[in-house]
Amino acid sequence: MIDTKTAGEIAHEWALACCETLERRDVEGHMDLISKRVKVYGLANLDVVDYNFWRRQVQEQFAAGLVTSIRYYLSAVKADSDTQLRLTAIEYLTDKDGNEHESPLLITLSKEEDGVWRATEEKILTKDEAQTAGLSRLH
Repeated sequence: MIDTKTAGEIAHEWALACCETLERRDVEGHMDLISKRVKVYGLANLDVVDYNFWRRQVQEQFAAGLVTSIRYYLSAVKADSDTQLRLTAIEYLTDKDGNEHESPLLITLSKEEDGVWRATEEKILTKDEAQTAGLSRLH
């Protein structure tokens, strides 16, 4: 069966699911949006973050209620193939004290063997990379 959703719809649904699972503190649901082979680049003091590191962080943050909400501004979405797309976005994360943290991101989503779209790569962009990608402060 041919997937009739556009790359933009897939990216929007993925981002919305990330927001909903975080707000419910649903670790399993949230981590089902992340590939077991994920690699994250651009975090201070860490070369590459893998799935297990990400899962531990999510479990700790959800258990302690450190993050209360997350939302995304999706800027550009481009399909690389039928099973891979890339998007640039700004992630707005609100912590338990009400502070909002903004991160410009380049995210690769891949349709895995079970038919689920998951993040397989995420890069936190530098200020210059974010400007080049057309992401500037939106608030």
